Order: sequence, then C-alpha cells, then structure tokens
Amino acid sequence: MKFVIDMDGVLYRGNRKIEGADDFINFLIDNGIEFLLATNNSTNTRRSFAQKLQGMGMNVGEERIITSAYVTAEVLKREVEFGRAIIIGGEGIYEELNRIGWEILEPREWRSADFVIVGMDTGLTFEKLKYGCLAINNGASFVATNDDKNFPSEEGLIPGAGSIVAALEAATGKKARVMGKPNKPYVEIIKGILGEDELWVVGDRVETDMLLAEKLHAKKVLVLSGVSKEGEADIVVESVAQLPGILREIFS
Repeated sequence: MKFVIDMDGVLYRGNRKIEGADDFINFLIDNGIEFLLATNNSTNTRRSFAQKLQGMGMNVGEERIITSAYVTAEVLKREVEFGRAIIIGGEGIYEELNRIGWEILEPREWRSADFVIVGMDTGLTFEKLKYGCLAINNGASFVATNDDKNFPSEEGLIPGAGSIVAALEAATGKKARVMGKPNKPYVEIIKGILGEDELWVVGDRVETDMLLAEKLHAKKVLVLSGVSKEGEADIVVESVAQLPGILREIFS
C-alpha cells in the first residue's frame, strides 16, 4: 500500500492547515507507509513546500514531493537536452528549469523561444500574455504545467493556471500540452517513483485526482475539504482527519 496525496485543499488551504492533516501524515510515517505528495501547483519550489508543511507539523522532505513544474522539467529534459523558454508562472517553474540547465528568456526575447511554459502566475500582466502569444505564434511549443481552472485559497476558489492557459489558447488558436494531473506525463513520473504496487490516491478534485487514480489503477479517496463537494470514490470523507481511523480498521 502506497499513497499519492494532493496538498492544496487536502492538507491545507492557502496558509491554513486543515485540521488533522498532520495526524494523517504522521500516521503514515509512524507506520512506515510509503507516500508521495503530488500537487499541480507550480508556483512554489519543492523545498518551500517542504518548509511550509514542516511549519504545520508535517515533517516531509522535498524528496517526497512532486509538483507539476517538476514533472514538466523531467519530461522535457528527457525529450530535449537543452531548450530556451519563456515562463509565465511562479518560482517553482524557474527553479526546475534551472535545475535541468535550460535557458530562461525574458518575455521580450520571444523570437528566440523554443518553449512557452505556463503555470499559475499571481503576477500575471498583459505584457506576459502578449509575448507568450507572439512566441507561440512564432513556433514555440506551448506547454502548460497544469490546466486547473481554479485554485482553493483561504478566501475561496480563485483563478488557477488553467484560466491563463485558456486565455493563450483563445489568443493563439493552439492547444497547450498539459503535464499536470491527470495527464500521462504525471502518471508516468509517479509510476517511476512508486512503481505499480497497490496505490491509493487522496485528493479533493474529481476531475484531476480521481481521474489520476483511474489511470494509476489506484484506490480513490475523495476528501470534501477542497474543490469537489461530491463524487464517487472508494472512500469519501470530509477531511483527511478521518483517514487514520479508517486505515487502522483496514490494518486490523
């Protein structure tokens, strides 16, 4: 039994821990259950996610965390040794492209871009969209870290990467290649890390997490603390706080 666990809307909302999330993660650690925290959020680095979790009482190292930015970099590096990219997104994408040795261009250098890589960008401007559009129309490959249309915050749902991707798709008439859950690149990275043993996927989105579970042939655990408020799954709970008790019953 191995777990693939989403973070936003599952372990926390914004900077607020979901009650009982630390108990769930500590239960897995204490019982030697292997797990991977797998998010579509590309705004932050894996290190910053680990630090955030540690501040909430969840001692998870970055080696147990993957993001859609990490998946994007891993997949593109396997396909193209070196590339030049314009980024519309956050720090997480910049760090992952630097890690694989790619050149990151300023938006005004759009004529030299091989790729336009798009994720959630809280500093989005018309200028970024303009140069991204020009680069894509000039032949640059259009890649999205994910296409989640919205994102759970402490205040409620806010626009996600998919909203930005949709704007560029409308402007260029071209579809992005999407790396994030539940698409094949993300599935293959998870399999490469965890293998194909008995997997359980814990998430808050029917259209991403539960579909990811189907593609992994995994058990589905839907939590209602994030985006989706209903859906079919093997287990449906209000929050991960209920899972230690359920797992103890399974183990007994």
